[in-house]
Amino acid sequence: MSRAVTAARRIFKAFETGDLADAADFVHPEYFNRESDDRTNARGPAELAHSVAWLRSAFSELKFDERDVVAAGERVAIRVVMSGRHTGAFLGHAPTGRSFAAEQVHFFTLHGGKFLTHHAVRDDPALHRQLGLFGPRS
Repeated sequence: MSRAVTAARRIFKAFETGDLADAADFVHPEYFNRESDDRTNARGPAELAHSVAWLRSAFSELKFDERDVVAAGERVAIRVVMSGRHTGAFLGHAPTGRSFAAEQVHFFTLHGGKFLTHHAVRDDPALHRQLGLFGPRS
């Protein structure tokens, strides 16, 4: 198993547990998350802490079930199913208490064994439908 895959799994574990005690061990000081640039200007472990707190404030029982992994050098792509329960405010919507499971693909680039960049492709329409934030498909 590559060092990049091991590091990526640590990020998902941080989202599941909220434990960021060792984030500086696997997150580069200049880490940039393209998925959070509308919420924060933070970089490095501070950005990861912001994203973890933001997602965990909206969703409880958060899990990331790994489905596929592709790694080459210091790049890794992981397809996961994120699941949980909507128990806090999310994008201006009050908690619904609904459970959800939605696919995502995450792309990471490492530098010196630490995460430097992240971006994702998520099935947000499926997530929003499951939470009742907009109607069923027509």
